[in-house]
Amino acid sequence: MNQLIAVPSIEIIFPTNGKIRSRKVVSRSNARNSGKYPSWKMQRMMQWESPHEGNAMRILDATPQVLAFNEQPCEIIYRLNGEKRRHYPDLMVQEYHRCEFWEVKTERDANEPAVTERTEFLTKILPGYGYGYRMVLAEMLATQPRLDNIKRLNKLGRFAVPAIEKEKIRRLFLEAPVMDWGMFESQSHCALQHISRLILEGKLSIDLHRPISVATQIRSHFNANH
Repeated sequence: MNQLIAVPSIEIIFPTNGKIRSRKVVSRSNARNSGKYPSWKMQRMMQWESPHEGNAMRILDATPQVLAFNEQPCEIIYRLNGEKRRHYPDLMVQEYHRCEFWEVKTERDANEPAVTERTEFLTKILPGYGYGYRMVLAEMLATQPRLDNIKRLNKLGRFAVPAIEKEKIRRLFLEAPVMDWGMFESQSHCALQHISRLILEGKLSIDLHRPISVATQIRSHFNANH
């Protein structure tokens, strides 16, 4: 479905004719380091133009409050300093009560004068159209051990937990709201997969800023989510 928001100063144009992206990301002729990421949340292969965007997708998959995200979601046409410009945000991120465009860059690139000027302009004007705008730094996305932890959780938690198994885990955490990762690691790979998926969904949580180990504490949020 075609969506078009327009006023004299800005246009936000979304893909038409059933297309997912506003422009092609991955192609055989690409000189850039592009690739694909299998998102469990979006249930499809996502395409990224840089490894930094791939990291952003992994983190969005592991952020419970994020409902959905899309790559190359639209084309923004605007005028700045009397000049007509076009911009393709890297991602559109949807949460319960807000939707924002993300641009992913290294700190060096983000501080380029032209990029800074664009960021300031879009950050100011887009809320009037119902969207936020965020410059996301590649260095922050690559923070360790958070990124490695998220990669591990996404790999383990790719599949949904059957309702009966989820209820068993919920009852288990009613008896002990905090349990160690090692307890589930010693049981079975399947148990660890279930725990990982429930962490990704926000039913459970761990400290992502510390390396996952047998002593990693898992906390329950079932009561907060139900």
